[in-house]
Amino acid sequence: MRVVEVVARDEWNEDAERFGAHPLQWWQWGELKAKTGPWTARRLACLDDAGELVGGAQVLLRKMPFPFKAMAYAPRGPFAAEGRLQDVADAVADWCRANTKAVSLKVDPAVTDFAYSDGWKPSEAILLNKTATIDLAPTEDELMAGIPNKKCRQYIRKAHRAGVVVRPAKREDLDAILALYHQTADADGFALHADEFYRAAFDELEGIQQLFVAEGDEGIEAFLWNVTSPAGTCFELWGAVSDAGKASRANYYMKWVAICAAKEAGAATYDLNGLLNGGISNFKLLFVEGPTLWAQTHDKPLSPLYGLMDWALAAHRRHNVEGAAQEDTSRQ
Repeated sequence: MRVVEVVARDEWNEDAERFGAHPLQWWQWGELKAKTGPWTARRLACLDDAGELVGGAQVLLRKMPFPFKAMAYAPRGPFAAEGRLQDVADAVADWCRANTKAVSLKVDPAVTDFAYSDGWKPSEAILLNKTATIDLAPTEDELMAGIPNKKCRQYIRKAHRAGVVVRPAKREDLDAILALYHQTADADGFALHADEFYRAAFDELEGIQQLFVAEGDEGIEAFLWNVTSPAGTCFELWGAVSDAGKASRANYYMKWVAICAAKEAGAATYDLNGLLNGGISNFKLLFVEGPTLWAQTHDKPLSPLYGLMDWALAAHRRHNVEGAAQEDTSRQ
C-alpha cells in the first residue's frame, strides 16, 4: 500500500466525506489543534496497488520532552473502505515511523468490531470508547418514538411548548456561552481550555460545526457545540446548562434540535461523546437504548523508547490524579 500526503483542504475533506470519516478527521479539526497548541497535522491518503484510494488518517503530531521527541495521534481514525481498516492503520503507522520522529501512533477508530494486527498494544484512551450513539437513518418521527425514556420525550415537548427557543449561535453569543461554561466548570470541578481556544474554534471549525444556544426567560440557558461530517458522525464537543435551563428543560429540547440538525446535514450517526459516571452520562442515556462500545484505543510503538515513554506518561497521570480533588476529564 502506498501512502501519499494530502496538502489541499478541499481534496482532503472530499476524501474524508467519501468514506464517512469522523469530523475529528476533517481538515478543520487539525487546523484548530495546530493553531491553538503544540500540534501539527499531517493528512495521509492510502492507495492500493491499483492506485485506488482505500482510506486515510489525519495524524496529529505533538512535541514531547527529551528524549521522546514526538507522539502521533489519529483522533477517531483511521478511516477506510470496508475490510481495509487494518491495512490502512498499519500503512499509516509505517509512514509515521519513516517520516516523523514519533515514538508511537495512537488510534481509536469509531467502529465496534476491529482486530488490530500484531504489534499494536492496548493503551489509555484520550476519547472514551464507551459512549452513546443514535442511528440517524430513521425519520424524525421515528427518532422521537425511538427515544426510550418517556419523560425525556415529554420534556422535549414541554420546553418547546413553554417557549424555549433553540437557534444556531452567533459570534456575539460567545461571551454568554463562555460565561455559562465557566460557571458549570467551577460548579462541577472540571478544567477548561483558555477562552481563546473556543473563540478560535468558532472560526476554524466553520463548515463542520453546529453550535446551538437555547434561550428562555433568563436569556441563554444552555449551549451545545457539535462537529458534524456529512455521511459520517455528529460529535458532541462541549455544552452546559444553567439552573434556569434545567428548570425549563431547555437542554432536552436543544439536544433534540441538534439531533434533527445532524440528520439534515447528512450525518449517519449522532455520538453523545463518552459516558463516565454521574448526572451528565445519565442524561445522555435517556436518549438511547444503551451504551455503544467503540474499539479499544491502541498504540503502535514506533521506537525502542516507547516502553519508557509509556511508563513516564503513566507516572505523570498518577501524580496529577493524586494531587487533584477530581480527575481532569476535559480532554475527553
